[in-house]
Amino acid sequence: MPAMLMFSSSQSHLALAAVISVTSYGCDTTHTDQTHSPTTRAPLASTQLGKAATDYLIARWPELDATPEDCTGPASCFSMGFATVPAGPAPKFWEYTYGVPLFGIQKLYEKTGDEKYLAYVRKYVDRYVDDAGRIDYSRSWPPNPDGSGPAPNDPTIQDVIQPSILLFGLYEVTKQPKYRSALDHTREVFPKIAKNPEGAFWHKPSYPHQQWLDGIYMSEPFLTRYGAQYAGADAETCFSIVTEQIELVAAHTFDPESELYFHAWNGALDGVWQGLALPSKVPPRNGQRVSPILWARSLAWLFAGTVDVLEYLPRDHAKRTLLLEVVHNIARGLSRLQDPETGLFYQVLDVMAGPLPERGGYPDEADRPAQPNWLETSASALFAYSFAKGVRIGVLPESNLDIARRAYAGVQRKVELHADGSLTIRGTVVGMSVGGTYNAYVNADFRDDLERGEPPAAASCASAAELGPDRTPALDCKYIYVRDNVPQGFGALLLAASELEY
Repeated sequence: MPAMLMFSSSQSHLALAAVISVTSYGCDTTHTDQTHSPTTRAPLASTQLGKAATDYLIARWPELDATPEDCTGPASCFSMGFATVPAGPAPKFWEYTYGVPLFGIQKLYEKTGDEKYLAYVRKYVDRYVDDAGRIDYSRSWPPNPDGSGPAPNDPTIQDVIQPSILLFGLYEVTKQPKYRSALDHTREVFPKIAKNPEGAFWHKPSYPHQQWLDGIYMSEPFLTRYGAQYAGADAETCFSIVTEQIELVAAHTFDPESELYFHAWNGALDGVWQGLALPSKVPPRNGQRVSPILWARSLAWLFAGTVDVLEYLPRDHAKRTLLLEVVHNIARGLSRLQDPETGLFYQVLDVMAGPLPERGGYPDEADRPAQPNWLETSASALFAYSFAKGVRIGVLPESNLDIARRAYAGVQRKVELHADGSLTIRGTVVGMSVGGTYNAYVNADFRDDLERGEPPAAASCASAAELGPDRTPALDCKYIYVRDNVPQGFGALLLAASELEY
């Protein structure tokens, strides 16, 4: 095994102190919504962690799973399915799994001017955007069990919209018309997104009528920036769509006790949570309109997405105050839930290290004890990004920068830098669905060895019909996975680095 270099606690804090000491955020702490220009911030000194992560990502996954040969197993795939052992390929093509890390790399290019970072982003985008600006949503592999090819990505899924955020920077740098056309094509998708009876975007067709916090980051920053820069007479419509979606999700998921927001709400008139079938998922009970758990990364997507929207939403927009309230609620709520020892945040935010809930399953399941909560890396990094950017653009007071610093120092300690240039980001939960119980968010399979061992979700786990009504799977049936070097971890780290390093 190669020699390994880790940021110690003291090194992390000293490195961040060196960064912050030369930072000029241009914020008057008596104001929390100031005029700013996102292009005028001076380059900052860097701890180089973000750059190291980027360089390793590019070296290890030079094609980001473009062909089957790029993704033959755990040693080569950037995006994998973790429910089997060995872990198999799960390429996402034009989707947020790749788009978020690439957006972080694009930010590194903007700060450094290093052409290799621009070239990496452009190579990915050019694979899917043709000369006329049409985006290819096809997924050519892996084949289905019956040998048929996979269906293309659905462009109305907000996760699929997210990579289009890369088009702004590419067009600004290259002035190639195809990127400008692709921006317009993405704008044309929004009227086609299905809505529930109250007007909220469905998270996916497989989750009809459900609005998840995650979706706010995936699509609303794109539409706001498009409205601000390219929409012309369509700008106000863009801003109205964005603010309506944030207003709806905030109104339905707000928890006044914590001042935070639950993972999702269901607008289906029959109250049925479709697409969340046992045993691989544990849904809220039918008729329970709001999911009952404060999941860290979903809240981080809402926080980051709303801050990103505020960067481009006009200062005089009628709903700007409402969005500021969302950001301030989250900032206050999180300030009480940051782990004092590590600076990180827990997977289930309000439970922290305990006491654990009385039960981990549905309220009347006495035989499903609550499993331990744990600190989660990607949400902590996204919180660091959101706090730091909120301060920089003037929508949060400067006192919040200390929360960002401590969170990022904690994230640094979850990253191992090896002497050969490789890197390991520990403790990120892979993408997961809405759950209706505490254990649905913490009963995870933790492992480093993805080649050997028992599957984390055994085929023998009982189905919904076998379990009976209002019963959850046994504790040995895992349905969420905590892994090293997953795309969500890279994306969150690179976004945090873009605000706290460069």
